[in-house]
Amino acid sequence: SVPVPTAGIFNNCSHTASDKGWVLGIRALQLNGKKDARFFFSLRTDRAAAATEVTSYHRYRPEAWTHLAASYDGQWMALYVDGARVGRAGGQGGPLHSTFMASCRTLLLGGDAWGTEHTFRGHLAGLALWKIALSQHHLQRRFLEGVTKGMAGLTLATSFATLEHHWVPFREGAFPWQRVLPFPLSPVLRPLGPPACGQTACDNVELVSYYNRHWPLRSGKAVRYRVVNLLEDGGGRPTVTREQVWRQHRALSEAFRPYNISWQLSLLEVRNSSLRRRTVLLGCEPSKIGNERCDPECEHPLTGYDGGDCRWSGRCFSWKRRDGVCHMECNNMLDDFDDGDCCDPRATDVTRTCFDPDSPQRAYMSVKELKEALQLNSTHFLNVYFASSVREELAGAATWPWDKEALSHLGGVVLNPAYYGMHGHTNTMIHEVGHVLGLYHVFKGVSERESCDDPCRETTPSMETGDLCADTAPTLKSKLCRDPDPTNDTCGQTHFTGTPFNNYMSYTDDDCTNTFTPNQVARMHCYLDLVYQRWGQSKKPAPIPIPPMVTGQTQDSLHIYWLPPISGIIHEREHDTLCDDCAEDGTFHQYVHEASSPRVCDSSGYWTPEEAEGPPDVDQPCEPSLQAWSPELHLYHMNMTVPCPQPDGCILELRFLHPVYPESLTLWTTYLSTGSPKALSDIEVLTEQGESIHLGPLDTFCDVPFTVKLNIPKKVSGVKIYTFDERMEIDTALLTSMPHSSLCSSCKLIQYRVLRDPPFANGSPTTPAQAHCQFVDTEVTPGQVYHYQVQAVSGTTSGEASPPLVHVHGAPYCGDGKVT
Repeated sequence: SVPVPTAGIFNNCSHTASDKGWVLGIRALQLNGKKDARFFFSLRTDRAAAATEVTSYHRYRPEAWTHLAASYDGQWMALYVDGARVGRAGGQGGPLHSTFMASCRTLLLGGDAWGTEHTFRGHLAGLALWKIALSQHHLQRRFLEGVTKGMAGLTLATSFATLEHHWVPFREGAFPWQRVLPFPLSPVLRPLGPPACGQTACDNVELVSYYNRHWPLRSGKAVRYRVVNLLEDGGGRPTVTREQVWRQHRALSEAFRPYNISWQLSLLEVRNSSLRRRTVLLGCEPSKIGNERCDPECEHPLTGYDGGDCRWSGRCFSWKRRDGVCHMECNNMLDDFDDGDCCDPRATDVTRTCFDPDSPQRAYMSVKELKEALQLNSTHFLNVYFASSVREELAGAATWPWDKEALSHLGGVVLNPAYYGMHGHTNTMIHEVGHVLGLYHVFKGVSERESCDDPCRETTPSMETGDLCADTAPTLKSKLCRDPDPTNDTCGQTHFTGTPFNNYMSYTDDDCTNTFTPNQVARMHCYLDLVYQRWGQSKKPAPIPIPPMVTGQTQDSLHIYWLPPISGIIHEREHDTLCDDCAEDGTFHQYVHEASSPRVCDSSGYWTPEEAEGPPDVDQPCEPSLQAWSPELHLYHMNMTVPCPQPDGCILELRFLHPVYPESLTLWTTYLSTGSPKALSDIEVLTEQGESIHLGPLDTFCDVPFTVKLNIPKKVSGVKIYTFDERMEIDTALLTSMPHSSLCSSCKLIQYRVLRDPPFANGSPTTPAQAHCQFVDTEVTPGQVYHYQVQAVSGTTSGEASPPLVHVHGAPYCGDGKVT
């Protein structure tokens, strides 16, 4: 792959590209430079036959400051990232270059001497060059404390404050754009991310363990849900009876009561005969009907068994078609649904015979169509809908908390009315609500693995594989109310014991399932705080789920820092405001609101522009996904790919709801053809006034979001993405405003209060409320044990106190720079 230089010494006396000198930068190691971009350090002395390269052992972190250091002592090369040595290599020897060749060496920043198109698109905050190779101890101190001028061996130290005095532009003749950017509070404190098999912070082992151990995080939560019941215009033929509703509510309440989760029921009766007469099908989209593949979820009598794809209804003779009579043997996609006779209300009862997915008279509709028609937002309620299915395993469906539809009108739970509030089937809803609250099937790590090599396969109980719960033993999918029978398993394990067959997240029936485990309860409470806080009526801010951390210490002071509430919401909760999308500095973040493309969509109904709306939701970057937009036209016939047309290529237009003065654009290109030289042939920025700014060809990775800074003094309302990669997939885009956006002007930051035991000198156990996530305690005594907790404060309401930090003043702490 072609490297992206950050800084380097290059040979300016050669007429051809030469790797003599050294380069510090970023290089992608996989998929021809499209995946796994890492920091690297390359060096070649004048006497060496080839360059030697040292590469970091993990992918670089975008949108984050990183301290890079490289050293060469005449024998060994080393690369350091944030003070830690990540690579070391030999292979070079002696001076970097001879005295005679010194005049042929040029120090360049942001690119190389050969004018390649791969230039650095990030920020540089400072540069220091030493004429000696520093030890790891000294480099770690430079990372923690910075560089002080006048230090021994220091040749050059600059913060780029006066570019024009010390640097000259290379090739383009213009100086880089200078900006004053906030520096991070501490390079060792970062939000907790999920493990490899997880999705969100609630999958992080350390964080969810605090929900296990610290009981206030599992204090009582009242959750609102809304049952959506369709009726005829006159109030007849309800989808479910009120007796079913109340029986199910009692079962739901009793199941969750032992775990401090209660449910508040709201019944919404929708009187609409047009909707009620149609059968709502679970998991079956109209685009699947008659697509020449038997889709099990569409194998229903009212679809003609998937438009004839799943069953052959007999031979259709030509004289039967278009005769004003619906002949069922002709009622399939191949025979054009009897040329329309079976969807003609003058010829037949269309509620029983209209299978044509393109007919407004069809007898069925998808769950998505029902939700689109009702437009019931999931922001303040868990919505419960009803749909039919012909298979017992399709008794229900749920939206995961990490799905982008979770809080939209497309979120919620869908249940088969035959299994809702019926004796022996009330646990179906409890099971689906478990999914909504972030719980997997207990058999996920065995029966839902992709292969024997699946890294998420579960062989022993674990919080990092399988269902991410260490108190549910691995098990096969089974309906038995006991351990499953030994079986032939291609992966080796054949006998499972101590299995959680009585768990609500198993597939056993109501007579057997009756429990959630502590790990599952911790996950549910975590997701109620992370995603669904507005489903409750409490105005309390979300909790801070991990203890504060020590970041500095002297004889008479202690510095502590804490992460914001788990929800990420740092403003007071108000109705009908945009503050949830505002950062502390007033920058406003918004994902795509509306997407469109002139490209014809795939006939399967996948890869539509709508997939690029909302937050990112592709699970496996660099692998094909149906959760993104793609110019690809043929899902089932990949050899029929249609090239993007000249001269512009394939186009995706993305619109944002609120025009803003832009700071940056972030684009998730989650799949790229390896043969495509430039993934993005152009990005056209659309202003509110109808003007366009073209950014030109740009390169990107499939596993790291692409971010470009927008130095545009006009409000931006959208972008157009151009590509000739017909298999590219775009998940979404994020537009970030400049700080102090007017959209955030009315937002009030939440405050924080520090609790200490023993109390402070004035006798108070708490500090006054403050806006920042750091505190310096100047009332400390060496050797004294202190307990610190932090709680968020919104107006007059305080959240739960965090788990405690227990620290003996003067004792070592993580990040103190001392290697033990």
